[in-house]
Amino acid sequence: MKQILLLIFVIFLNITFLFSQDEGNAPKRSKFIFGTDVGILYGTPIGPSEKGSTITVGTAPNDVSLTLNDPKGSPGFGLHIGVFGRYNFNQKIGLQLGLAYRVKKATYQAPTYDQDYTLEGITLADGTYLPYTEPLDTYFNGTVKGEFSNKYLEVPIVVLYQFSKKWKVLGGSYLSYLLNGSHKVLASGIVGNNFLAIEDEFSDESAFINKWDYGVNTGVNYQIYNNIECGFRISSGLRSIFTEDYVLEDTVRNLYMTLKANYTFQL
Repeated sequence: MKQILLLIFVIFLNITFLFSQDEGNAPKRSKFIFGTDVGILYGTPIGPSEKGSTITVGTAPNDVSLTLNDPKGSPGFGLHIGVFGRYNFNQKIGLQLGLAYRVKKATYQAPTYDQDYTLEGITLADGTYLPYTEPLDTYFNGTVKGEFSNKYLEVPIVVLYQFSKKWKVLGGSYLSYLLNGSHKVLASGIVGNNFLAIEDEFSDESAFINKWDYGVNTGVNYQIYNNIECGFRISSGLRSIFTEDYVLEDTVRNLYMTLKANYTFQL
């Protein structure tokens, strides 16, 4: 939260500076603009990941060689629908506050080494499942394939600067609340010291998605007609999308581009 307040403070410092620089060169003019915007997102959560390699699991003569490929992922497309209000300090500088529904999707595949794993039972060859009297804490080596589909309610605040008749550049911050998080994972590999092989074992890890996200964004707007703009933005999170008790200790942040159309009306 301190980072959010710092970002907002920096934004208002920039407003004050730009306004003082521009006040003597442009006629004084203030007006409110409201609008709606709709568009598409394209991006993915990003963070450090283990490199692929070939490892040996188990003890001879019961050891096995396990080849893990380098991580790879596919950015996903999502939906953006929002409304906003803009206050123009003069003909060039404005402050915009919005409210948007945003869906952030992606898929990935990554190797994992010595990850904590809890074994609650074992399935025999005939399909019979035998639960343990107590869960067995062990480890897992293998490959995980995952899919994100996170739905946020987002509040962006940006400063706009119009540097030509049609173009505006903008920058600011955002705060997001997770309406619905989805992180589904399939794991394939070896459990323990070559104790058990699993393939496409499903787990739902949606509960470990952080409820709050915040970050910075920047972009440009281009005015097509009097009331229609198209915009391009890049937003980058400043905190991990995962909670602190998730098995992955590294920071994974949202990084998304947005292409959208704005319809505005003035008061």
